[in-house]
Amino acid sequence: MKHLQASCILAMSMALASCQSHAPLAAHTEAVLSEGMKIIAATPSGNIEIQGQAGARRAYAGENWAKSAVLIPRQTRWDGSLGLYDPSPSNTLGDRLLVEEGRQHFSSQSEALRYMQRLKGYYGPLTYNNSGLVVAYKVVAIDHEKPTRSLQVWQIYINGQKPTALPGAADAKLHVSGGNTPAHSAPAAAPLGYARALAESEYSAD
Repeated sequence: MKHLQASCILAMSMALASCQSHAPLAAHTEAVLSEGMKIIAATPSGNIEIQGQAGARRAYAGENWAKSAVLIPRQTRWDGSLGLYDPSPSNTLGDRLLVEEGRQHFSSQSEALRYMQRLKGYYGPLTYNNSGLVVAYKVVAIDHEKPTRSLQVWQIYINGQKPTALPGAADAKLHVSGGNTPAHSAPAAAPLGYARALAESEYSAD
């Protein structure tokens, strides 16, 4: 009887996860990738491929590894984002993929560059293009385990529009196919969960 109950619970959990992954995102969710959209980024930590699938499901791949995940839509604006995330809960430190994806809205280019400089403090040099698509990727070695990877994918908007030029951008390092983010975006109204912090100086690739 207990085995049957456990099997039923497992089946219901799998069905729920499947429904969540294929359900359309809420209107307020500030996602970057749409279904079928693919980003290939050449980063200092290695090449990475990110693909949007149905709903909140994403597929990720790099050299000798691949993972898929159903991201969690944020209900409060966290560090500027009302997008999606995956904290990759685990009983171990290794073999995790920590993900953030969303749109970041700024009132000036200087403000955007200060945010990017803050990201650089952890991720090192960022990979981004003149249209404000930013990929921050870091691989952390874990003793006696597979490495843990941290990934952030942001689309920057300045006064509601994608930028057309950003200092230090490298368009050739980002390839986007199968879709794109809107040219214009305004931040949706949402409770503030955690305020966004900016660096004192603007982003420098050095």
